Amino acid sequence: MLPGLRRLLQAPASACLLLMLLALPPAAPSCPMLCTCYSSPPTVSCQANNFSSVPLSLPPSTQRLFLQNNLIRTLRPGTFGPNLLTLWLFSNNLSTIYPGTFRHLQALEELDLGDNRHLRSLEPDTFQGLERLQSLHLYRCQLSSLPGNIFRGLVSLQYLYLQENSLLHLQGLLPKGLCSCFSHPPSSLPTSRG
Repeated sequence: MLPGLRRLLQAPASACLLLMLLALPPAAPSCPMLCTCYSSPPTVSCQANNFSSVPLSLPPSTQRLFLQNNLIRTLRPGTFGPNLLTLWLFSNNLSTIYPGTFRHLQALEELDLGDNRHLRSLEPDTFQGLERLQSLHLYRCQLSSLPGNIFRGLVSLQYLYLQENSLLHLQGLLPKGLCSCFSHPPSSLPTSRG
């Protein structure tokens, strides 16, 4: 140990200061630039910022993530933290959702991918691992067909929104226990959420 540091640590005031600094909790992850963050419940709102990708520095404790009305094109595995309960990605430019993107989001209850007019197809395991998902929004995409087992494992799914797609066949695709499946254009569909 350096002699100057030894003397500094022997002084009572310096030792107290050093102990206080060491006892401080680690700094909380900062809110991504151009986003607004709330602490209860842990929420990150990054809506309407012209983001072309999901921000990289999302706080890991985030439970609600609002990314609607951006320009996001692609979703990849490892993008989202495991504590998410709500994920809104409607009104983006999504065209690709890589397999495994949502696999580790076991707590997710609501997923809104609606109004992504470049989203033409989904992989069979797109929603694998989402056992707690209750509400899935896929309205106003360009889906013309869905893989036969796309909804397998969605044991908590109650609401499925498929309006304004080009789907011709849903028989045999819908999970048991589904409360409501909206597949025909309603008289009025909200364009944004409050």
